[in-house]
Amino acid sequence: MEFGEFLRYFVHGILFSVLYLVLAFFWIFILVALVSVGLIIGFIIGFVVFFFFLGGINVYLTDRLWDVSVRDDWKSLLEHGFILFVVLILVSVPAIVLSPYVVGLAFLEGLVVKAMLFIAYAFLDGFLAKNVGELWEEEYE
Repeated sequence: MEFGEFLRYFVHGILFSVLYLVLAFFWIFILVALVSVGLIIGFIIGFVVFFFFLGGINVYLTDRLWDVSVRDDWKSLLEHGFILFVVLILVSVPAIVLSPYVVGLAFLEGLVVKAMLFIAYAFLDGFLAKNVGELWEEEYE
């Protein structure tokens, strides 16, 4: 693996994290509105909207950073977002398990561990997001 490719994984992970954070704030308002109108059905629709947003973010980043043309029809975005969500949740389990121990560390040690986890997960998220995006790569004849 070249350094440039390694760096692109990091950039993909950082950009994905930032856009994901912005999406989360925007999505909370949509979810609250949908749940207040339709309870369980609104909750389900809210998650469907979330998967569309998540898939759309990764399609955009995969296309821009890796020059991989990814299908962006509604079915592909929904599947893409759902699979990416599941993969990212499964991969974040070690960080969730380590969280209580990091809180118990001294302030400076806790910051160092959190920074190391952030950097490691930026690479990992970028790698996973790119590979999930490639599952929906368009093939031209």
